Amino acid sequence: MDTPGLLVLDFDGTMTDAEREGAPFRQGYLDDIAALVDRPYDEVDALARGFEAEVAANPGAHGWLFLDRIVAPASVDPYLRIMPVARRILDHFGRLTDALDRSRVLDAILYKYNYGKTEDAPRPGAGALLESLADAPVYIVTNSHTDAVQRKVRAMGAQPDGSNTLEWLAKRVHGRAKKYFIDDAFDAVPEAMTLAGLDRPVLLRRRHYFEVLDALRQAQGAAWTDVVVVGDIFELDLALPFALGARVALMTNAFTPPWETAFLADHPRGSLLTRVEQIAALLG
Repeated sequence: MDTPGLLVLDFDGTMTDAEREGAPFRQGYLDDIAALVDRPYDEVDALARGFEAEVAANPGAHGWLFLDRIVAPASVDPYLRIMPVARRILDHFGRLTDALDRSRVLDAILYKYNYGKTEDAPRPGAGALLESLADAPVYIVTNSHTDAVQRKVRAMGAQPDGSNTLEWLAKRVHGRAKKYFIDDAFDAVPEAMTLAGLDRPVLLRRRHYFEVLDALRQAQGAAWTDVVVVGDIFELDLALPFALGARVALMTNAFTPPWETAFLADHPRGSLLTRVEQIAALLG
């Protein structure tokens, strides 16, 4: 690839092991769901495991439902997996039935609160890779809150003498990107795209995410064709910049949907990654 005018990294699941770091998030989230439905944790956990098995068995039929529309697959990591599972549990007990109230409670309050319980679980080599990008036009754009991701970045760069090799990158974290928020009035891109093997459209009109990316692009003086975006969920992290003309790279894991890998494997603007060290190759 040619050297990008802008390199944008997702963080959770891209630079970290989402399964390991997200285990306390899942437990805390289900603790809160158990309180909402007034049932013992073990009962709610058993229901969750059953629903998780259904999601894993048929990932194309399940997703993160935000304001009544699927905005991402549900199988890829604990953060997304909990979304349909929590809704199924609430349906099972007939609680919190209003769609807007559910989104506010599940996607904002409980997600934010329990995200703080995640463990630090950087992928092997993540710290060294990020340190090597000190001279690159690189930024982190994430759905998570800025301060939480800044803390994780600083933990990777902490040195025994009290200095920090990644303080420069911590200042380049843009959180709360709302990659999941669809705005039908936003018409800079088509409404959706289709992927072979997925029986629903991939929605593209994610205005807030666009505004974050576009502000960074303009600040760097880069064309969309000079932008590279790295993430672990095509639908959430990569579909919008891909539609705008950017090059995209998918950090895959055992739960990556096959329709995402098949699409990018065959496209000249797509790359598939399995290790963070491979990100360096995107710089030319």
